[in-house]
Amino acid sequence: MKKNNLILLTMDAVRPDHLSCYGHKKIKTSYIDSIAEEGVLFENCICSSCLTPVSHASILTGNNPHRHKIRDPFCKINSKTLTEILKEQEYATAGFVGINFLSSQAGFNKGFDYFDEPTKESSWNAKGYKGKKSQLETLWGNWWVDRMLKWLKEHASSNFFIWGHYFEAHFLAEKALLYAGKLEKDKLSDYAYYDAKIKYMDEHLFGPLIRVLKELDLYENTTIVITSDHGEKLGPKQPNWEDYYFNYPQHKTMYDYDLKVPFIIKSNGLSRNKRIRHTVRAIDLAPTLIDLLGLSTNFSCDGLSLLPLINGGEFEELTAYSEELFEKRGEGSLQAVRTDTYKLIRNITKQQEEFYNLCTDKEEKNNIIDTTNTKEQSVITKFRGIMQQFLGDYSPDVVIDAEERDEIEESLRALGYIA
Repeated sequence: MKKNNLILLTMDAVRPDHLSCYGHKKIKTSYIDSIAEEGVLFENCICSSCLTPVSHASILTGNNPHRHKIRDPFCKINSKTLTEILKEQEYATAGFVGINFLSSQAGFNKGFDYFDEPTKESSWNAKGYKGKKSQLETLWGNWWVDRMLKWLKEHASSNFFIWGHYFEAHFLAEKALLYAGKLEKDKLSDYAYYDAKIKYMDEHLFGPLIRVLKELDLYENTTIVITSDHGEKLGPKQPNWEDYYFNYPQHKTMYDYDLKVPFIIKSNGLSRNKRIRHTVRAIDLAPTLIDLLGLSTNFSCDGLSLLPLINGGEFEELTAYSEELFEKRGEGSLQAVRTDTYKLIRNITKQQEEFYNLCTDKEEKNNIIDTTNTKEQSVITKFRGIMQQFLGDYSPDVVIDAEERDEIEESLRALGYIA
């Protein structure tokens, strides 16, 4: 019996509150909305990191960073991935990624029959950094949509899994899109054309994908999952030059605007047009899909299947853990633990803490770490324990030497990832 196909689309740096299905009024993301209307939308999903490779490793493995071992840009995945499980179940698998931080070198190609990563020809920007022993190129962007649709058509008779990581909503992509005439100059230009890029993505990725799936009579039997690796701090509507390249738009914190992501699942057998407020986590995505697809596997991970929650059963309060330990990128090595009610942020480098009551302070403006009551002190103690447990012996699997690491840091600095 043919199983459901699966398409996972991860949109880089897309905040949920800039999609119209999440209430945004300035643009209409019609195709994403149509998928949400036919599926389940989670209003409060928290990612594992504001750094792309760390967050994607959690999405693909269902594990927190201390288990999958991607904790900065220089690591390699050390957990079984959703792709590997689907490959064992005889799915044809194809991955398409938009920046080479999600590389074969870091293990993101595990389990894929076909893996499409940026090349000099496919990326819209490349910058070289010559060291004493080697030449490093950071490749920005990779317009893989047409190749993905071609692969889909060629494998329409198989059970298939496609992962597409869309980078062109990320900051600096607007330059390439404007130059190519794909965005209209000065239209929706706030926050470095943020809404314009999201609208373009909706029309030129999600629109064609839905049309092709329906033309092939695959739409109903294809599970579609939409999420993002992290959010974005937008800053001023029209940032000055220094802000634009180094401060905004960016994603370097443990606040909700950087950690809250969209999460939508459409699949036959699931409720239609359902919204769930319960806080969930990016690590819950993989076990939910394994459960939803009815796969027989002994897969073990940190996340939980959300099917009982989707189906209206009793479901425990979830605790979300996030980190950004690459201290050169922002204000230091950061950790966060969050529930529906409370959030603790720790800056390990500066030895500082912030504590927020999310019921009364959704925008995280009032740090109450010094004015907590007995109950809140107990919560803080519990959260500190989780942080220490998940920090563990921070010794990621380094896959490059120190000289190459210095060169990559130079490229990250040019991207605005670190100062």
